[in-house]
Amino acid sequence: MKRLKYHPIGLDIGHDSVKMIQLERCGDALSVTAAACAPLPAEARVSPDTRLAIATTIIRQMFRQHPFRGRRIVTTLPREIVQIRNLRLPMVPLDTLEAAVRAEAKNILSFDPAEAQLEFLPVGEVRQGTESRQEVILLAARHQDITAFIETIGVAGLELAALDIEPCAMYRAIDRFIRRRDDELEVHVLVDVGLQGSRVVIGRGREVCFIKSIEIGGRHFQEAVSRSLGITVEESQSLRRRLCETTEDGATDSAPDEKDHVRRAAHDATRGVMEDLAREISRCLRYFSVTFRGQRPTRLRLIGGEATDPQLLATLDKMLAIPAEVAKPLLSFDTSRMKSADPTGPLAEWGLAVGLALKCVQGTFGPRDGKPRDPQAPKLELAPETAGIPDLSGTLRSTANILQSTAGNVDGAAARSASAYRNQVVLEVNRA
Repeated sequence: MKRLKYHPIGLDIGHDSVKMIQLERCGDALSVTAAACAPLPAEARVSPDTRLAIATTIIRQMFRQHPFRGRRIVTTLPREIVQIRNLRLPMVPLDTLEAAVRAEAKNILSFDPAEAQLEFLPVGEVRQGTESRQEVILLAARHQDITAFIETIGVAGLELAALDIEPCAMYRAIDRFIRRRDDELEVHVLVDVGLQGSRVVIGRGREVCFIKSIEIGGRHFQEAVSRSLGITVEESQSLRRRLCETTEDGATDSAPDEKDHVRRAAHDATRGVMEDLAREISRCLRYFSVTFRGQRPTRLRLIGGEATDPQLLATLDKMLAIPAEVAKPLLSFDTSRMKSADPTGPLAEWGLAVGLALKCVQGTFGPRDGKPRDPQAPKLELAPETAGIPDLSGTLRSTANILQSTAGNVDGAAARSASAYRNQVVLEVNRA
């Protein structure tokens, strides 16, 4: 029998809850060995610093109450300190691309790039008018913000195994379950609808191609209901949760009962906001279709705290060109030991935490919902690499770490510009 291996804990510090999940591997099988979710109080939403301070107290309690092994964690840099920008640069060789990105960063970032950690994802060649341009996703965070976050993690008694960014961690839950060559052509659309906002991530195969933040999320739904019904935002949150639960038990999602005045009022109050979100997502899909050649997405998957809202699903289905469904990030895992949630549900709110927990897990796995290969199907060949842009799967394009480990290591190709700052962080961590 193969020996079980426990991996670092995926830690998702959201705006309304803290989630922790730890995986173990035996051969090609993955299972959840421990998981915990705890809500954050309303006062935690005052500022990012307040949220982190309250979260550290909650994290200590979660360790005491749940059977996590060790204190090594993988987490993301807070969304507030990471700037993500799309660049279109002249076609240049890969060895000079970094200099071109840094030169352009001076014009589009709100801080001095010399005082920040910069990474980038070379997406590919696109057409701009009659010219060919290089599409690049720039990721940047200030050194002082990264250091302050690391110190806060240290106060909680945690050992930082790796830092990641949200979009790449989200996509990892798909990336690690791609095993066949023809699957490399499939286009995946993930939309994380959280409390403060939403994020669209589109990738082809294992490669992230598009990232877009949308300032519409659960808080905006709650505020719309609060204004319409004359109740507090907290009461609105509880009301929407109850309505979603009763809808899942058998009520209709897109056409509330005429006699259910509260449901109809809540439905009407959020309709406009949800349609605004659907329009923003539709623009993202159109941009991707126009910009990138090849296969088109066939479905959209929702993760995050709002993913199971039936009204949101119905709105997206009505307004988008592709169907929307609730993602099941833990479908291919053994969740029998998961006590903090119903293991039979979609568990879409765990999408980010699962991607973080997979960070230090090597290899790929067979999805339970995967279709068997058709031996009669023609073999699909991948398009040749774009000139001057080698395939970087497994390094920058699919991991995109801002920083890796308390020892100061940065994944693969991401290390090329980090050595000076890496030494600074090691000293800061050792002094903490």
